[in-house]
Amino acid sequence: MLVIAMKRFEPIADWLPSPSYVANRRPLRYGRRMGSWWNVEIGGQDAPVWGKSFVPDELMLLFGDDDYYVDSTKLQVLEDVESRATDVDDSPANWFSNVMGYSTTAGALRRRLQLQGFSSEWICRLSTAFFEDQREERHGLASWEDRSALYPNSSAITAALTTRFGRAAGAGIPPDWQTHPREHFLFEKWGELREAFDDPRFALALSLSRTRDSTQVKLDLTDLVLGGWMTGAENPHGEARSRMAAVMAADGPVIVVTEGASDARRLQRSLEISAPDVANLFTFLDFDFKPPGGTDRVVSLTKGMAAAGVMNRIVAVLDNDIAGREAKAQLLKLDLPIRVTAICLPEVPYAGSYPTLGPSGCGMENVNGRAASMEFMFGEDILRDKAGVLAPVRWQAFNERFKDYQGHLGSSDKTDVGKRIDAALSATVKTDITMQVEEGCARLATTLIAAVHIPQRIPASESSILTAMWRRDPFADIEVGP
Repeated sequence: MLVIAMKRFEPIADWLPSPSYVANRRPLRYGRRMGSWWNVEIGGQDAPVWGKSFVPDELMLLFGDDDYYVDSTKLQVLEDVESRATDVDDSPANWFSNVMGYSTTAGALRRRLQLQGFSSEWICRLSTAFFEDQREERHGLASWEDRSALYPNSSAITAALTTRFGRAAGAGIPPDWQTHPREHFLFEKWGELREAFDDPRFALALSLSRTRDSTQVKLDLTDLVLGGWMTGAENPHGEARSRMAAVMAADGPVIVVTEGASDARRLQRSLEISAPDVANLFTFLDFDFKPPGGTDRVVSLTKGMAAAGVMNRIVAVLDNDIAGREAKAQLLKLDLPIRVTAICLPEVPYAGSYPTLGPSGCGMENVNGRAASMEFMFGEDILRDKAGVLAPVRWQAFNERFKDYQGHLGSSDKTDVGKRIDAALSATVKTDITMQVEEGCARLATTLIAAVHIPQRIPASESSILTAMWRRDPFADIEVGP
């Protein structure tokens, strides 16, 4: 059996929650006891996976809703004991365990660890390589040679650590070197590993590498609740995921979805020219994999990423024409997460009266919202040919929803305009870029940056004194000063 339990080193009176904590459900730092120690047990035996006062998010991410339990009856009893100031010496010992925690199997944990990059094979390889490096570095030191002689090679050390004997040696207080040389040596090796690979999942994966799949795994958070570090109403693994999502949303790159490769390339270059200080915070779809283009692709890809729970902020950029407006309307009708935004390219003044070709002949019309594709974004001069004539918009299909025609540049005109845009954007010196092109880059960069959802993050880790309530809704019932 594998159990993650909280160690109690103080008298019961010290680790029961304070009356103010029970009343307010918001323990203050100075209302908590000095520290609540937790550790992993495997088969009823301590293992070298432990910590103080809080369980790291990396470890909490291994557990889910089905693993979580709260014994509301025990929790109520403990609160009643404190509220009545009852003598806790008369309380049954089992009231102070298994009040809140997680329960699963070693096999389930091992599969989860593998998916997170902590497979048993890989962790054992890392451990062996680390010890081999340490052996070479310390070769010739008498103390190292004497102690390493207990095991023939680095693989033997790793193998020893994964046994019940090795796990037990790494937990608790250091064994005496004179009376228990092997235990002391393995204790030191666990300490070196924990210092070098400080993600707690490493030590857990190594500890579980030779454990039966059916071994029960239990994470008992009772002492953290009693110590005032969390409440029985919290959802620790959910809070860990919320913090991870907040960090990814705020710190991860903004994903920009465009209708095609040329749109992505030009939009990215516009950021580099007009907003170089934030350009690296945006990432664009890699069109080397040749994904399908067009508005349908933007809609389907944006919906797919939202449905898959992609945590990054997403901006879907569509042309400012009939097809783009319709695609944007489709996305806005969906219940998309707040971090997902759909926009059309901005309107441009010179498209307000622009030459067009249609069934009724030539004309001058406003093509904003009807035909303003990426080619229209970089100034009026780019749209003119060598003779100074503007490439006309050609009306195509009638859209029943918007009661208007979809317009576009002719294929040859679109190609020629695209070449002029790419040539203008390829300038390596900003002074070589024309004013109109620079204005277009600034317009695009401003539009894209303004579309990004700005999160209101709580800058606190799992070790913060803030309670989970802050992360759910920090302004719900707390008065925050100026």
